[in-house]
Amino acid sequence: MNYKNTQSPLALAVGATLMLSALPSLADADMQKRVEMLERELMALKTQLQEKEEIQLKKGVELKKGTRFQYGGYVKLDGMWSKNSDQRRANNVGDDFLVPSTIAVGDESNEGDAVFDSNAKFSRLWFKTRTETDAGLLTSYIETDFNGSNDERLTNQSVSGLRHAFVNWDYSESDSLLLGQTWSTFFNVGALPETLDFVGPTSGTVFVRQAQARWTHKMGDGTSFMLAAENPSVSMYDAGGGFEANDIDESSMPDLIARYNGKAGNFSYSLAAMGREISYDTGSQSDDEMGFGVSLSGKWVFENGDDLKFMVNHGNLGRYVGLNAFRDAAVEIDGDIDLIDMTGGFIAYRHHWNEKFRSTFSYAMSSADNSDDILSDVTETISNANINLMYSPTKKLTLGAEFIYAEREVESGLDGDLERLQFMGKWAF
Repeated sequence: MNYKNTQSPLALAVGATLMLSALPSLADADMQKRVEMLERELMALKTQLQEKEEIQLKKGVELKKGTRFQYGGYVKLDGMWSKNSDQRRANNVGDDFLVPSTIAVGDESNEGDAVFDSNAKFSRLWFKTRTETDAGLLTSYIETDFNGSNDERLTNQSVSGLRHAFVNWDYSESDSLLLGQTWSTFFNVGALPETLDFVGPTSGTVFVRQAQARWTHKMGDGTSFMLAAENPSVSMYDAGGGFEANDIDESSMPDLIARYNGKAGNFSYSLAAMGREISYDTGSQSDDEMGFGVSLSGKWVFENGDDLKFMVNHGNLGRYVGLNAFRDAAVEIDGDIDLIDMTGGFIAYRHHWNEKFRSTFSYAMSSADNSDDILSDVTETISNANINLMYSPTKKLTLGAEFIYAEREVESGLDGDLERLQFMGKWAF
């Protein structure tokens, strides 16, 4: 005879419970395994949800069909005591961050006490869009800070200034075209060390943002090749030719730059070369020359997380290095251009004391081979050394302190120095 199973799910559950109660040790072991399995599945699901959320945040918010929008930036407060060897106060941009050309030189007869300054003008805000099209991925980026003039007597209102504004078109898997203003292709931003100062190894680093058109070809394994045409600008000394203008905008060709980015294990590097027209025309006299420059920079990451960064520059680089501490050339008495060669660079080592504390030690210097006929008060050598301590109680919040010692020497042999103790608090969002 066949019997149908008429037991309800509840009856089956009760029966199973009675059986398990009869075998307590077996039931406990099985239950423990099930609990552990559920915990593993729950953690895996939680991880997947977090990863999905992070991906969505990175892609941004979709404001209109096909285009996603992101924003970010940081709030930063700087406070510093600065002491100049030959002048009580610079009263210029050098009060806010290191600008080597503003360091006063002399016989130290005007040395004063340290002066305190603070500001929040280096706080920053950026916006980014991302659009998938039939022609490829289009991204745009605009960034601004508030590093403009301000009146400390009343409201401390600072002027907002454009840092970056560009569109990038990935028209294939390996090729892209950038149009707009951003870091010069000659400058490997990835080699810049972590410092409190706005630039850091100022005396030896390339540091230029400008309008440009840049083509990038990805070659795989972290390597790429770049070609760019960028906005030209020239500055010269008067070496007896009656030359009055200091900043010239008369070049008939853009600055042309080629750069290769390489990678080998934990070592990444960039080699850049540039050709630029250096010319002037006052109406009564004119001349033009081709200037050239090269830059090698890189970063080595050690197994313990520490890193070593460096940069070496040489050529007719003028404004590209040291925040225009040197000029591109000198106009001699016969009106001819005498190009100026400069050589310099920096090295920086960052050490992680633990998960929250880290320090960077850096040294930078550059020297120019100026024309023999220029005045004796032009800059010949600049240098600066930085040491800091950074503390991040959480990933996006950083507190820090840094000591800077910088020097400038002019052709006559006179020199001057700057000592600065700087403190910072920064929250990135």
